[in-house]
Amino acid sequence: MEVDSPYLQYFDSSNPDVFPWRDPRPAEIEQRRALLGDSLLYDVLLQCGNIREADLMYPPLDSVGLNRLLEAITTSSYDTLKKDCLIYYLLKWYMDGRELRFQQDRCISPQFAKLADAYWCLDSGNNVAYAVSLLSDCRLNTDYASKILQAIASAPNTDPYPSYHPLIVKYIRTAKPLLTEPQDLDTYIIALASSNTNSLFDAWQFQRT
Repeated sequence: MEVDSPYLQYFDSSNPDVFPWRDPRPAEIEQRRALLGDSLLYDVLLQCGNIREADLMYPPLDSVGLNRLLEAITTSSYDTLKKDCLIYYLLKWYMDGRELRFQQDRCISPQFAKLADAYWCLDSGNNVAYAVSLLSDCRLNTDYASKILQAIASAPNTDPYPSYHPLIVKYIRTAKPLLTEPQDLDTYIIALASSNTNSLFDAWQFQRT
C-alpha cells in the first residue's frame, strides 16, 4: 500500500533531469559502500529504524524507488525528528540548498542538521575534513565511531590535510568517542604516529594506557 508521504513535495521525483541519483552516482555510492565494509552510515541509520534491505533501497534508481524509500522512512519506527534527519540527508544530494528550506520548514535543530551534514560528507567522501569539524561539536552524539573512523580512513580526498591521519587524531581528540574495538585503537595509534614526529611519543604513551 502506498503512503502519501509528507516529504514528497521536497523532491522533484517527476523530473528526471534533476533526479540526483542519475548515472554515474549510484555506482559511485556503491563503490563508497564497498570501501566501508558494505555498509554506509545511512544504511546503519535506516536499519536502526527497522527498515529492511537498506542497501537495496538506497540509493533509489528512479522515482518509484524514491517513493519506496520515502514510504519506508515515513512508516519506520523512528520519531518525527529522526525521520526528518533521514530526509534532510537525502535532499543534500540535490546540491541546491533545498535541505535548508526543509530544515526551516520542519524546525530541525542546528545540531541535528550538522550531524546529518557530517554523515553525508563521510558517506559520500566529500569534504571529510568539514565532517570532522562538525563532529567536534559537543552537542552531537558520538555513536558509530568505528564506521566514522573507517569513513575517514578511506576518504578519497582529505584537503586541506595531506593525509587522513591528522583527521583521525582530530576526530578522536575533539569528539572523544569511546574506542572499544581493537581495530579502532590500532587506527588511532597509527594515526598518532604518522601525523608528525612529535606524535610518536603520544602514540607510545597511548599504547601504554
